[in-house]
Amino acid sequence: MSPLADFMTTEPARRLLVIKTAADHASRAHKGQFRKDRRTPYIIHPARVAGLAGIFNGSHVAVIAAWLHDVYEDCSPEWLLKTDALIAGFPLPEDERRDIAAIVEALTKKNTIKGKADRLSDSLDRILDAPPEASLVKLCDRIDNLLDSADRNGRFTKRYLASTDEVIEKLSVRASLYRYDAALDILVRIRDSNLKKL
Repeated sequence: MSPLADFMTTEPARRLLVIKTAADHASRAHKGQFRKDRRTPYIIHPARVAGLAGIFNGSHVAVIAAWLHDVYEDCSPEWLLKTDALIAGFPLPEDERRDIAAIVEALTKKNTIKGKADRLSDSLDRILDAPPEASLVKLCDRIDNLLDSADRNGRFTKRYLASTDEVIEKLSVRASLYRYDAALDILVRIRDSNLKKL
C-alpha cells in the first residue's frame, strides 16, 4: 500500500474527509446567498468561522459544526432535512455525530421567537446546555460577524455591540472552563475597538 493509501485509512484522514464533506454541503446550501454587503458570497462566513474554530483549538467536531452552523437558519427547509441526513451518515462515532447536530441546533435562532434579542438569548441558553464546543463556535461566529459589521452603519453596529455584550457575559465562564479564553479575548478586543470608533 502507498503512503497516501495508508494515510487515508487513519482517523485523521477520515476526519478531514468529513470536514470536506461538511464544507461542500454548506457551499451547496448557501449557493446564491450573500453577506450583508451583497457582494461577498455567504459561504465565506462559515469558512472563516470553521477556520477560527480550528485556530482556537476546536476539535474536528467544532470545525464541522462551524461549517454547518447557519444551514438550518438561513437555508430552505429541504436543506435542514439534507443536513440532518448528512450528519447522521458521517463516518464518525455516534457521540460525535450527536454533538455536531446539537451544536448546529443550539446556534440556530428560532424564528418562532419574536424579537432579535429574545432569539439570541434563547440561543445562548441552548448553547450553554449543548456540548462545550458550541460556545467556541458561537464565539468564532460572533468574531467574524463583528469584523464584518465594521463596514455597516453606526446604528446597526451599536445594536450588534450591545448584543455582543450578552454573548460575552453568558459565555465567558464556559469559555474559561473549556480553555476558549483566546477566542473570548479576541472577541472582547474587537468589540472594544469597534466601540472606540463609534
